[in-house]
Amino acid sequence: MYQSLNFTYNGISSEDMGVVIINEDGGLYKDIFLPQRSIREKKINGNDRPYFMGVDNNPLSFPLSFFIKEWEERNNLRAISRWMFTDYYKPLIFESNPDRIFYAIIEGNSSLLHNGCQDGHITLNVRCDSPFSYSPIIRHDVSVKGKTEPYFYNEGDSIIRPQIKITKIGNGDISIKNTDNNQEFKLTGLYDKEVILVNCENEEIVSSFQKSLNRYLHDNHNDVWLDFDRNSSSTFTFTGNFECEFYLEYKYLNEDRPIYY
Repeated sequence: MYQSLNFTYNGISSEDMGVVIINEDGGLYKDIFLPQRSIREKKINGNDRPYFMGVDNNPLSFPLSFFIKEWEERNNLRAISRWMFTDYYKPLIFESNPDRIFYAIIEGNSSLLHNGCQDGHITLNVRCDSPFSYSPIIRHDVSVKGKTEPYFYNEGDSIIRPQIKITKIGNGDISIKNTDNNQEFKLTGLYDKEVILVNCENEEIVSSFQKSLNRYLHDNHNDVWLDFDRNSSSTFTFTGNFECEFYLEYKYLNEDRPIYY
């Protein structure tokens, strides 16, 4: 990412804000290779080998330094401050790889190093909401009348879970099955023209009739959320009568180029 000169944060280009990325270390670029990890383990008396309980992957965190161009002419230090000072994670995209999105917020200390004549640079610490960068959201539209078997691919480096928008046609049941791992997402007793928003990542289901009919669908669901394995392809079997918008967002461990097969 540091080989980039420009970036976009919260939909605003660094070129428009009059700043350009600099490499304070000089020489070779030092990018993130893997997210920071910590091992969870339990020490047992009398046993020199701790009991392994798993691994925690920490959200990405890295410094970002940029030079303020034409500071005196632009008089834009407050505008840059407002741009960087957000209350939630916002998309951060570097020009070297515009298909990688970091959801980031500025944390900790920041510094403005200058010579007293409005010539200097800013260093901030960026913290992301996860250990990964992401692809743009990929949408697949599926029309189901009885049974349909579309083919999807997860180009990323981690298991992902889709977001799904379902518009029911007629009363009845629907199912979506990943034939690669035999996971089957089911909803029963749906109403005609009911719209259901499903977030498998957060394990949430919302019906368009939730407010008007006080309708909650967790009892209509079989509690399966569709894991889609990393760097793999799968055929999904859609069964029922409904229109479906199927959204995928790949997760990446670093900024390498996409893998093609």
